[in-house]
Order: sequence, then C-alpha cells, then structure tokens
Amino acid sequence: MKGTPTRPSRDAGARSVLGERLRQFREHLSLERRLGDNTVRAYVQDLEQYDAFLVARGKRSAAAIKVEDVEAYMQGRGWAASTVARKIASLRAFHEFLRRRGFAEENPALQVRPPRKTRPLPDVLTVEQVEALLGSPRGEDPSSVRDRALLELAYATGLRVSELVRLTLEEVDLTEDLVQCMGKRSRERIVPFGAKAKQALVRYLEAARAHFLKDRSERAVFLTRLGRRFSRMGYWKLLDRYRRAAGIDQPVSPHTLRHSCATHLLEGGCDLRVVQEVLGHRSIETTRIYTHLDRSYLRSEYSHFHPRA
Repeated sequence: MKGTPTRPSRDAGARSVLGERLRQFREHLSLERRLGDNTVRAYVQDLEQYDAFLVARGKRSAAAIKVEDVEAYMQGRGWAASTVARKIASLRAFHEFLRRRGFAEENPALQVRPPRKTRPLPDVLTVEQVEALLGSPRGEDPSSVRDRALLELAYATGLRVSELVRLTLEEVDLTEDLVQCMGKRSRERIVPFGAKAKQALVRYLEAARAHFLKDRSERAVFLTRLGRRFSRMGYWKLLDRYRRAAGIDQPVSPHTLRHSCATHLLEGGCDLRVVQEVLGHRSIETTRIYTHLDRSYLRSEYSHFHPRA
C-alpha cells in the first residue's frame, strides 16, 4: 500500500562486516594462540560490539576499515579507562591478524592510543584475617575437613581458582610437598606448599574424600557433595561463606587469597623472582605490583614502631 514504510529484511538486520574473519580470528585465538575460553570470549564480545558499530557506519568489509573508524568507535562511549584499553587491545590483535593473513594492508588500530591509567593495587588480607578465614571451617565432619584443606592449599600455593579446582591427585606430591599445575597458555609449573597445608590435605585425602567420591574414575582432588570437581562459582560461594563466618567485612574473592599469598611472601623477605615463579607470571612486571604493597607495609610498620616516626 502506498505510504506504508518498507520494513528492513531479516538479512539486512543481521548483516555483519567482520563475519567470516571474526570466526577465523576466534579459531586463531583458541587453536593457535591457545588462549583460555574466558579470554577468547572476551575478545569475541568486544569485536561483536565493534562489528555492530561498523554495520551502522556503513562499512562493507574489514579491509575497508580506516583509522578514523576505530577512533570514532572509541570516542564518546563513557567507558572507563581500563575498558577502553582492553577494547583497543582487542581491535589491535584482530586487525593485526587480518594484516598478517593478507586480508588487509594495514592495522588501523595501531595509531589509536589507549588512555594512561594507573594500575589498581590488588585487595589483600592481613595475616590475622587469613588466619581467621582458614580457621572458619570448624569440626571434623567431611565438609569441614575438605574445606579446611581447600582453603589452606589455596593460600599456601597462590593457585588461580581455575588451577585449584582442576587439580588432580596425580598433580599432588605429598612426599616433596609440591603441586604441579597447568596455568595460562598451558604453561606448567611446580609450586611448593607448607606443613599446615600438608596436614590439612592429608587429613582430607585419608578421612574425607571418599565420602564425596561417587565415581572411582574421578581424579579431581576436591569434590563437591555430588562427587564432581568444584566450579569456579561453587568455590567462590564457599569462600564467601567462610569470609562471613570469619567476620571479614571486605569482599574476598579467590584472587584475594592469591594476592595475599604473594604479598605475605614478599613481606617475609621472599625474592621477587621466586614469587613470579610461584604465581606463574610470564613477566616479572606483572609480579612487581606486589612490591608496591610491600612498601606500604614497610611504611606502616615503620610508622607504628619507630619512636620518632
């Protein structure tokens, strides 16, 4: 009928500029660079948002994207500096992939500068708070014995939550007091643990793990009541329950124990290179952030104890 507006077709609304190139980039991240699922998902989500912007801007192909397109995408969004920096990193990686594969002549995202941002210091617990947290699982019932071992090992080793919940029986050496874990990008490392963690772990393996075991083929160290390994969220909820029981007001995440492990090692005089190895950091610059916390600790201790401070 005359005068009736034409509705856009379903295909027009679903058009993509990046399309097949984005699918190829996803495979490149997963199969060639061997990044974790969460990292790949973050890249893809950023690029899907970028793709929608390019469609609205009328771009026809990834090869036609210019510097001004990238700049226009980044401007006026109200994003935090950390978000802007992450998105620029995603765009740079994607456009560099296109350039190296011959799909584009240049990387237009290289000329877009990320904002300068200060790196926030990680949240850490005091030694007294950690002691309260680790002492929260009380009693000798199987769940308390398991949870005590889980928390002790988390703090003793500084493992990432994904490394901790994936840990298998074969990766724990109770003779040498070591765990062998697979970190980011499939980098393997050996991490020691101390007497308290060993005592809790042996108690759990000898007296409590069999209570949770449903399938004899399951090799995960820490099992839920359903006989499965913990999920990241399941461990997070367990940790938060004991945080409240310990009377700790500040939020405590799995990474808080990791940060606390690193900080307390440095406060005790541990070499930065050793802490880097324990945490599995590829670059020592990542580990160096804990030296800022260490200096804060030294200043506070000096102010507290020096008679002329």
